[in-house]
Amino acid sequence: MRKIKFTEWIKSKLTGNSSVTINSETLSEYLEKYEESKFNLTELALFTTIDLIARSLAKSEFVTVKNHNEFIGREYYLWNYAPNKHQTKIEFIAEFISKLIFNNEALIFETSDGQLLVADSFSKNEYAVLDDVFSGVTARNWTSKHTYTASEVIYLKYNNFAVKSLLAQMCKSFEGLMTSAEERYNKSIGHKGILNISTLEANSTDFQQKFNDLMNNRFKEYFKAKNAVLPLFEGYNYSEPSTDGHKTTNSEINDIVKLKNEAYTSVANAFHIPPAIILGEASQLSDAVDTFISNSIDVLAQALEEEITKKRYGEVEYLKGNYILIDTTVVKHIDAITSANNLDKSIASGVLNPYKAQKYCNMLPCEEKWAKSYYMTKNYQTAEITVKGGENE
Repeated sequence: MRKIKFTEWIKSKLTGNSSVTINSETLSEYLEKYEESKFNLTELALFTTIDLIARSLAKSEFVTVKNHNEFIGREYYLWNYAPNKHQTKIEFIAEFISKLIFNNEALIFETSDGQLLVADSFSKNEYAVLDDVFSGVTARNWTSKHTYTASEVIYLKYNNFAVKSLLAQMCKSFEGLMTSAEERYNKSIGHKGILNISTLEANSTDFQQKFNDLMNNRFKEYFKAKNAVLPLFEGYNYSEPSTDGHKTTNSEINDIVKLKNEAYTSVANAFHIPPAIILGEASQLSDAVDTFISNSIDVLAQALEEEITKKRYGEVEYLKGNYILIDTTVVKHIDAITSANNLDKSIASGVLNPYKAQKYCNMLPCEEKWAKSYYMTKNYQTAEITVKGGENE
């Protein structure tokens, strides 16, 4: 992104016979414009990382449990398909997680007609013993007049420190180095030459006119063209010094790529994500995805799972076996063909039934009774039977 020069900014302020006063206000305005024009590596890395986490968690299934058994009802539909009239589950959860990580906190509240909305802004009053109170809750350009207690909302705080501000400080040096690398690159690909003008020509009567035309028009078109010939009058001699420009250009490009990768790696490590995933490196990607799910997704899923169960079910219902479970197994793509051996082992050992196995593979599950039954081969038996030397019939 091209930076704004101070002289260019001044010219943009001057129209006709107008003038501009240089004071603290105008200088502050220029600095704001200058900052906006800078390449913001921190924001790019943060958005990339947060979007990955949010969309990965949004793929999870929110399993509603009733009397210790999986149950599909209104609550299941609400969390897995349509939390409100305007968003799908993917959009809703992605928005919540993005706000949670980027703003360090996020709030879900329920409207009077049973819709779940992610708050865009709110005010929070904390209390030591009583429920915290949330007021001025705003979503989709609408502000609720209701004041919510903590038991009425889903509220999560990501950390006790602001990740964004800490990473911004860390990446500030990367941005400075990136700007320097860009300047070196632009300098290396630019045209540099030496124009020799004879004394006789320099003293001619129309020299200034010819010189201005050469510098402002003819050279400009010559440098812009892919293929061009520049005719010069007697007394002018133009030459370009021989440099290893191609090698220098490649070096500058490599520096920019390395700086970007280092910044992305730093941000990924801050969120417990293997850098290989953010950088798109194919080697050992499967192991990296497992680490990502374990260290990043599962932790957020457990926090959200506990908050939903606590607020929408409560202790009494939980002890009856009514709660919500966030299944992150589906975050990683499972192919029925390539994973056939693993699925067979899971079914044979009683870990999954055919219905669940098909569901994990994003297939339409079989609704037959046998598909929902659990199976176990005779290779698996209790320790008691093994000691007796018998076989579980």
